[in-house]
Amino acid sequence: MNKDKLMDAGIDYDDGVERLMGNAEMYESFLQMFLKDDSFAALEKAMKEKDYQKAFVEAHTLKGVVGNLSMKKLYDELVPFVDMLRNGADIAAAVEFFPSVEKVYTETMAAIQ
Repeated sequence: MNKDKLMDAGIDYDDGVERLMGNAEMYESFLQMFLKDDSFAALEKAMKEKDYQKAFVEAHTLKGVVGNLSMKKLYDELVPFVDMLRNGADIAAAVEFFPSVEKVYTETMAAIQ
């Protein structure tokens, strides 16, 4: 894995490795597993179907996963997005904001691949 490419995409590689007690191989393995995670696909589907309660659940799950993997940039996009969806707080803003989340997610995935 290209550490610089990961860091450029907003993944705090060093923090991620530190979370796993210095085990870089394990961290990179978890990043590879993230490529197969279907949380974003489920979020995207919920948004298309206008099922905003389901979108909240999926976004909240994704936020937890990326937070644990030190994907700082994606995490920072998801925090306000989840808040917009929480209890239907601001659905219009969430719909408008979703393309930004999608862009950062795509960039993150590309850096891992």
